[in-house]
Amino acid sequence: MKIKILFKINLIFILFFINSCEVLDEQPFTQNETENYFQDSNDAIDGLTSAYSRLKSGNGYYKQKYLSTIFAASDQGLSTFLLNNFKNGTVTSTDPNIDTIWKDIYVAIRDANMVIANVPSIDMDEELKSRIIGEAKFLRALHYFNLVRCFGEVPLRIEPVSAEGISEGLPLSPIVDIYNQIIEDLQYASLNCSNRAQTDIGRATKSSSDALLAKVYLRIASCKQTALGLMNVGSLGTSNDGINGNIEYLQFEESPAYYYESAKNSCDDALLDSGFSLVGNLDDWIAIFDPNNGNSPEMLFDVQGSNEIGQGTAVSNLFTPRNSGLSGTGFGGSNKLKGKFINNYLDKSDPRFQNTIIKEYQNSSRLFEINNGSTGYFSTPFNPELNAYTLWQVWTSKYIDSDATNPYDSRQNWHVIRLADVYLMRAESLAELNQNPILANDDINILRNRVGQTDIDFSSYSMSDFRTALLKERSVELYMEGHRFFDLTRFGVYNEYCYKVLNGIGGNTDGSRQADDYTWPIPIFEITANSNIN
Repeated sequence: MKIKILFKINLIFILFFINSCEVLDEQPFTQNETENYFQDSNDAIDGLTSAYSRLKSGNGYYKQKYLSTIFAASDQGLSTFLLNNFKNGTVTSTDPNIDTIWKDIYVAIRDANMVIANVPSIDMDEELKSRIIGEAKFLRALHYFNLVRCFGEVPLRIEPVSAEGISEGLPLSPIVDIYNQIIEDLQYASLNCSNRAQTDIGRATKSSSDALLAKVYLRIASCKQTALGLMNVGSLGTSNDGINGNIEYLQFEESPAYYYESAKNSCDDALLDSGFSLVGNLDDWIAIFDPNNGNSPEMLFDVQGSNEIGQGTAVSNLFTPRNSGLSGTGFGGSNKLKGKFINNYLDKSDPRFQNTIIKEYQNSSRLFEINNGSTGYFSTPFNPELNAYTLWQVWTSKYIDSDATNPYDSRQNWHVIRLADVYLMRAESLAELNQNPILANDDINILRNRVGQTDIDFSSYSMSDFRTALLKERSVELYMEGHRFFDLTRFGVYNEYCYKVLNGIGGNTDGSRQADDYTWPIPIFEITANSNIN
């Protein structure tokens, strides 16, 4: 009997972009057989909207689990006890978090594949057709980029699952093949996606495609460079003899310089779109993280929030204090910064840091005020009979939504990539390509000047010192936006940085981390069900 492949999109995902009349408002299809669908342009648009909705579907992707997990796997702070194994290097194939993330990403890939495979045969406007396919390829590239950065080699499926092959699993693909597909998809997206001014807010654009492509090239370049042992990085300035965690990147034939140049060129392309721009001062920088300003021109690609029940994001619950009055009262407050990260790796005087932490909040019984060192809160009880105490963590103010009353109705967007990251990537690419830190001055100082920071002059820096400083700049500018884990692994400093922060909080933190700690294991359910994975 022929197996029917169905799209089942619940009503909670229908209004994926609902924040304003400017955002995407097409309705995704609910349940249709693929052989009877994709008949006209409306079907194509609905299919694409359904593919976008997968960014927030389920429990494990941008809606909740994915970003909490990569936060937990970095040195930035503490998450729930359920994620401690990501910090102490003991995550296993049976971990339910990776199970959920894996499934949700592959479902998202499935929906993107359906669009890419079926839309070309539709009789419709060719420009619109190419744009729809380009946006679907952007989404597929994003999904595979997240997979390969988290798991390393994974099955590469770029065609819809057929009825005949529905039970046949695919083997793990070399990361070269995965990255080549990602690059091909993003190059197509760059050529066919619209500029920001020509499309609905929330969609992939030419600039977001170029920016993501730059991030892909930069990861290949830095991972291969650390695998070769060419970097001297880290706060200790110690030399690495080749980071085993990045050894798979030796599969790439081209030199790191080739990929640094490709990253630089993609950054240049991303910056050509006049529809995107940096804000010009500290007040405006603070405002880009306000839920009322979620699609600022500085945001190249956001997963859209919403105050409609079930259609928003969980960021307010995940990253602000539990029961604080700042967010819903569900499972919130689990992701918070540890003082060691703040003291070791951040310039606490930087206004970007000072304005991305919550300085004061209260619950029903206490007022919490930040201490002078910005590494925790002193409590003042409203009832004199209650004891005061100190919290040794801080929470971010980037994801506050005081109107969010349920776990999944925050208007806050997930910031996948924004323009500031492009400037930081270009600065890194220029310095690495020429082995000259001074070439990073202009792009980094653009970001520093706009928030009132003085210029930094890298002319006297060694490349090792520059890389350490760059990691600090990236951490304070992109704080809590989902980049830190990937920065630490590609720079080859995962052990050094995590150990300093983790030491003393429990877990298996003695000794060096292993190569496998740079990626997560394939979930046991996939290994069990797929005979092609050893």
